[in-house]
Amino acid sequence: MVTREEFEAHLERPEFDLILADYNLPSFDGLSALRLLRERGLEIPFVLISGTLGEERAIESVKAGATDYVMKERLERLAPVVTRALNDRLERDSRRAAQQALRDAHRRLQALSVRLLQVEETERRRIARDLHDGVGQLLTAVKLRLAGLNPTSTDYSSRRGECVAAIDEALEQVRRVSRDLRPSQLDDLGLVAALRSHLDRQAGSAGFKPNFAHERVPPRLAPEIETTCFRIAQEALTNIARHAQASEVWITLAGTEEELRMEVRDNGRGFDVAAARLGATAGKSMGLLSMEERATLAGGRLAIDSALGRETRLSLAFPLVRASAGQT
Repeated sequence: MVTREEFEAHLERPEFDLILADYNLPSFDGLSALRLLRERGLEIPFVLISGTLGEERAIESVKAGATDYVMKERLERLAPVVTRALNDRLERDSRRAAQQALRDAHRRLQALSVRLLQVEETERRRIARDLHDGVGQLLTAVKLRLAGLNPTSTDYSSRRGECVAAIDEALEQVRRVSRDLRPSQLDDLGLVAALRSHLDRQAGSAGFKPNFAHERVPPRLAPEIETTCFRIAQEALTNIARHAQASEVWITLAGTEEELRMEVRDNGRGFDVAAARLGATAGKSMGLLSMEERATLAGGRLAIDSALGRETRLSLAFPLVRASAGQT
C-alpha cells in the first residue's frame, strides 16, 4: 500500500503480525503511518526501512514508537530485526495474558474473601439461632419441669419421662449442629462412609433417589483430600437440592495407583456453566467458584459439564496421597 487511505483501510482489520514501512513514499511517509498506528492504540511491531535515514531521524522514529529501523544498504539486518520484533511481540502478548490472568485471579480472590466473611457471619447466626431456639428452649423446659417435680406425686414417673425425652431431643440437636459443622464420620470412618451417609440424608430431605458406588478407595487418605472431596460433594448436593429439580443423583468414588476420582452426577435441568462462573466472579452465588478454589488449593482438578436442559456432571481428581500409617 502506498497511500494514507489504503493504510487506514487495512488498520480497520489489523490481521497482521508486523509492519514494514518505507521511510519515504511519494504521498505518505513512514513516520505518519507510525503515528496513525499508535493513535489507534495498536501495538503491532513497526520497522522502518530507508536509504537516507540519518541518526537524528532514526532516534526520532524510535521515540515515536518504531520497533527498529533498517538501512537499505544493510538489508542483511532485516531478517534478524524482523525475528526479534516478532519474538518481542510474543513475549509482550504472553506477559499481557499473564497480567490479565493475575488480575482475574485477584478479582476472584476478592470475591471469595467477601463471600467468606458473609458465609461466616451467616453460619454464626444459624448456629446461634439453632442453639437458642432449639437446645436453649429445650433445656429451659427441662429446668422448669425438674423444678416442679415431686417424687411423691402420682404423675412423677410420666413427668420424669418427659424430661428425659426433652434431654434426648436436645442431645440430638447438638449432634445435628456438630454434624453440620464437621461430620464425625469423616474423621472416624473415612471418606466413603461420610459421603454415603451425607448422600442418604440429602436424598431423604430433597426427595431424589441416591446412588453411591466406590471402587479401590483406600481406607484413609490425606486429611486435606478427604475434607476437600467431602466439602465439594456437599456443595454439589446442596446445589442439586436447591436448583436442579433432579429425581436421581449418583456419586462415584474410584481409586487408581496414581489418583482418586470422584464424580457427582444428576438428571436435573442443568445450567449454563459459563454464566454461573461469570456470576460468581461478579460476587453473586459463589458455590462454583468455591468448589474450584477448594480443588486447586488441595492440588486437585475440577471439571463441570452441564447445559440447560440436560444432566450435570461434576468430576474431581486428586493425586493419590495416602494418609500416614500413624493417622487414625
